[in-house]
Amino acid sequence: MNILQIALIGNGIFSMSTGFFLLFFRNRIARWFGQEKSLVFLIIGLGLLYFSFSIFMQLKNLKLDELFYIIIQDFVWVIASTLILFIKPFNISPIGHKIIGIVAFVVCVFGVGQSIGLAQTDSIKNQNIKQLTFERIINTSKQNTWKAISDVSNYHKVAPNIDSVEIISGHGKGMVRSCSHKTDSWTEVATLWEEGEQYSFQVNTDAEDYPYPLKYLKGNWKVKEYSNSKTKITMTFNFTYKKKIYNLLIHPFMKKKFNKICEELLDNWQKELENK
Repeated sequence: MNILQIALIGNGIFSMSTGFFLLFFRNRIARWFGQEKSLVFLIIGLGLLYFSFSIFMQLKNLKLDELFYIIIQDFVWVIASTLILFIKPFNISPIGHKIIGIVAFVVCVFGVGQSIGLAQTDSIKNQNIKQLTFERIINTSKQNTWKAISDVSNYHKVAPNIDSVEIISGHGKGMVRSCSHKTDSWTEVATLWEEGEQYSFQVNTDAEDYPYPLKYLKGNWKVKEYSNSKTKITMTFNFTYKKKIYNLLIHPFMKKKFNKICEELLDNWQKELENK
């Protein structure tokens, strides 16, 4: 298990245990806190059980954007607990304040662990580079598939994030093309071209109008014969963010955007090739 899974499992078990404890022993806990009514502990307990359920759902089907909000909720809990401890707006007993502090510390540990794990998601081992791969099997020959995906001058006709493409110079490896989307524009250089097999483009992320917060981006498009009448398209993108904090704050949403764009691109290629 990686650090993200460990932190999520620990957070889920701790939240669930605390939730059940608050439900079944809310009257006793209210006395520990020096309170007469226990309704607030019942509400918090139910909230924690729902929160633990959302964590276990993440373990079953990880979605980075939803995980990000789980982390935010953890740190909101820690901040709220800290304010209660320092401002003391409620008439809580000393033992109640100690319990709040202990729980906040444990939640903070899980929040930090989840943050570290999230920041490392999709990273190539021992490298500060993230990698996303998308694959699709198309019901057509490798030759026809290559012809479609290597038509880089018309890439904008299938890619939803590009409005126009212009070949500035060259052919094959060393080719330079210009891409634009709305008011944004940038150039890309072909760093690899194996006719009938694969090609790669590296993006000039330093362009003034480049729209994404990336320091480095390189894409590879590859075709491989799956059977006599089927071909697999594989697209791999390696990239790094301009700031390390973006691995935590932006990556969950960038990945979601990447997924949407690439799935639509593959859908368009599949529709074009299989309808011929």
